[in-house]
Amino acid sequence: MATISNLTENLATIGARFGVEGIDLTEVGAMHIVHKTEGKLVNTYAFMVASGILPSDYLSFKNRESTASEEQYKARAEAAKMICYTKAERAELATKLPKDTPQAVKDTRKDLQSRHTELLKTVRRGLITAHKLACPEDYVSGGANEPKTAIEDLAALMEKAIKLLQGDKPFPDTFAHDDAVAVLKGFQKTFC
Repeated sequence: MATISNLTENLATIGARFGVEGIDLTEVGAMHIVHKTEGKLVNTYAFMVASGILPSDYLSFKNRESTASEEQYKARAEAAKMICYTKAERAELATKLPKDTPQAVKDTRKDLQSRHTELLKTVRRGLITAHKLACPEDYVSGGANEPKTAIEDLAALMEKAIKLLQGDKPFPDTFAHDDAVAVLKGFQKTFC
């Protein structure tokens, strides 16, 4: 079983191969492992979260929810480019396509260009899951967006029924309003 120090050392060694500055080498190594294993490494994500890396660090620095500085975001993007592209692909991306390039070639180029942003999105999704597991209290929602419980729904219906009984709408003469209201208020007080 790998210890934290072994994992840290392995990730730093992998990260050092890419020569990216501005973020920790272990983070670059973790990004590389996520890329190679298609984002299915729970331990790597857990390590990144334990190291203080937040999912919002992988949002563009222009996004108001981002916690990364411009330099950190650019370093992450550079690391993703170094991880995702071979030397030949980086050279190809550095050249400009001629104006008369067929659409199929343009589509292929666009897919190639977006590969590094897909890695950043994959890492962010994995970090969100790991962060939810590590810090569930940060993800407790409240207010209007949270679905109502059955008891809350029942209480609202009981309130509506009491208002209906006490309203001006006609009921048959044989209907016992006072008894019905008393029974519903007793139910509401006991169960809601």
